[in-house]
Amino acid sequence: MRRLGLAVALLLCVSWADRARADLPEWLRKHNGDVDSGNEALNKGDAKGALEAYNRAARALPDAPGLSLDRGIAQLKQGDYAKAREALLAATVPNASSDVRADAYHNLALSFYREADGLAGENKHADAQKLFREAVDAAKRSLHLRPSDPNTAWNLELSARRMREEEQKKKEEDEQKEKDKQKQDDQQNQDQKDQDQQKQDDQQNQDQKDQDQQKQGDQQNQKQDDQQKPEQDKDKPEQQEPKPDQPQDQPEDQAPEQALPREAEQALDSLENNEENFERYRARQRANRERRTPEKDW
Repeated sequence: MRRLGLAVALLLCVSWADRARADLPEWLRKHNGDVDSGNEALNKGDAKGALEAYNRAARALPDAPGLSLDRGIAQLKQGDYAKAREALLAATVPNASSDVRADAYHNLALSFYREADGLAGENKHADAQKLFREAVDAAKRSLHLRPSDPNTAWNLELSARRMREEEQKKKEEDEQKEKDKQKQDDQQNQDQKDQDQQKQDDQQNQDQKDQDQQKQGDQQNQKQDDQQKPEQDKDKPEQQEPKPDQPQDQPEDQAPEQALPREAEQALDSLENNEENFERYRARQRANRERRTPEKDW
């Protein structure tokens, strides 16, 4: 249906050249051959030839609103939207007839619509939405001048619909961008957490490795100390075990005491017990000497 509306709008452009020509004074419509040539070329679909003819006519009619309308239509057919809008706006001057102005705004709406449709196809929804809004405004101006034009009313409805569609697409696009941004931020945060965790794990592994190396080094040092200890013991002078019954701390210049006779030891024991026992011991000793057999001298 949209294509049908555009086709109808394009067919109407053919008749606008005749309207523009009718807006000119009678003597100009009869005697300006360049305008006639341009209208003929435009009716045949030769927009380039028509524009060349209109440009020649503009030398004689520089301020004619109808000629500006014709030039704008020819440039619109060539797809030169910027220059077409410039010429069409020149046809909306207050001294132009209402029909010429209505046609100018109608074609302005078409220029905005076509450019917006191209941008929408490139997914440039924000720019397309703005141009569809311009198309709506131009169509409203045309209907204000000529309310009974069904083609302009259709273009207005179509432009408003497309404007809402692009607005919705722009909203969805913004939401998707926000989701993508949030997803990207979440991924970056997760990557940062993974990096921090990896650093922490690496640090723990390094600490454990250092502890193992320290423990291994301590064991090696202990082993070396154990190996060196017997060698140090060999270098020390041997200590002789003390002999039984021999004082260990006896001075070298003091001779060992002579062992006392058995009788003397007994006498000392008796003396230590008491003097009576000692006297008895002495008496027994004397008796033993008296009973001793005299030695023979033969």
